[in-house]
Amino acid sequence: MLWGARPWHNCCFISRDFPVFPQGRGDVGVKTFDLAEIRTTERFSYWRDVLCNVYVALNPEPSFKTDFLGTVTDHTFDGIGISNISSLKQTIARTPQGIRRDADAYCFLNLQVAGTCRVTQAGRTAVTTPGEFTIVDSSEPFLLDYVSDEWEQYSFKIPKHIFDSHIGHDLVVRTVTGRTPIGRIVVDFLASVARTPESFRHSSTDMTKSIVDLAAMSLRASGPDRDDGRNRTFRSALSNSILGYVRLNFADPEIAPAKVAAHFGISTRYLHKLLEEHGETFGQIILGMRLERCASDLREGKCLTISEAAFRWGFNDMSSFSRAFRRRFGVPPRDYRHQSREL
Repeated sequence: MLWGARPWHNCCFISRDFPVFPQGRGDVGVKTFDLAEIRTTERFSYWRDVLCNVYVALNPEPSFKTDFLGTVTDHTFDGIGISNISSLKQTIARTPQGIRRDADAYCFLNLQVAGTCRVTQAGRTAVTTPGEFTIVDSSEPFLLDYVSDEWEQYSFKIPKHIFDSHIGHDLVVRTVTGRTPIGRIVVDFLASVARTPESFRHSSTDMTKSIVDLAAMSLRASGPDRDDGRNRTFRSALSNSILGYVRLNFADPEIAPAKVAAHFGISTRYLHKLLEEHGETFGQIILGMRLERCASDLREGKCLTISEAAFRWGFNDMSSFSRAFRRRFGVPPRDYRHQSREL
């Protein structure tokens, strides 16, 4: 598909009464923009519009405008965005003028996949290479200097108020590397989400919380005042990240304390100790999540049979499922479904 010719528009300065934004292609909630499908003479102005449309009002400046290339694939969820962006050497600036044009503020967690980016904001500079990430705040000016001829990033666009409740301003523009134990865990998780974002669409709230909690933990651990693991803030961030991971994986029949502990690089004993502070054991948390999802499916008629609901959410034995369901809801699954249909 080729987009037709159109007049030049800079989305950072275009009137809100006449918004002309690239529409991209793809399914609902997913858009792909590829400059290879745009006329050569229009590519850079189109690229500027894409960045402003997907992210915030930005001002890119390429090292060269001839044969300019770039792609963006953007997945939008409830108030957040996950995108894969790649292009050629350039700078991308967030200016005071652009800030005044945007009503909403976001923080961008940018994970470097290929190439190198030099990030400057609030008098601080960080450099990210593949397997590293940093965060910038759209409410203040910043500069992204992509010094490589070719580069690629995963970018997580999250409302600023969510970040502010977990991550202080002193933690922006700080590099987290995947070469440390904590950094490796966080980078692997971010990459897995960015590679298959659609698999998290129905749990986007939990996914966002996990991203912010893990980012906060790794940023604090990478700083000069890094936590040694005994600090209550560190334990809270780690336990919240564990719970977020469990929320995303509780339907896996093979999920177990040892598997979760290995994912976070901690001992099984320490995992149980962290969860004790929440008042429930690992098994109770998993069972509760599974039963609630099964009950929801039975109420809403999402499954043809009770066993289908049970197996979908991680149960592998119908007798134990029925007993647990009755203890939780006071009636057997069959009666629960029947009563729900009568309401």
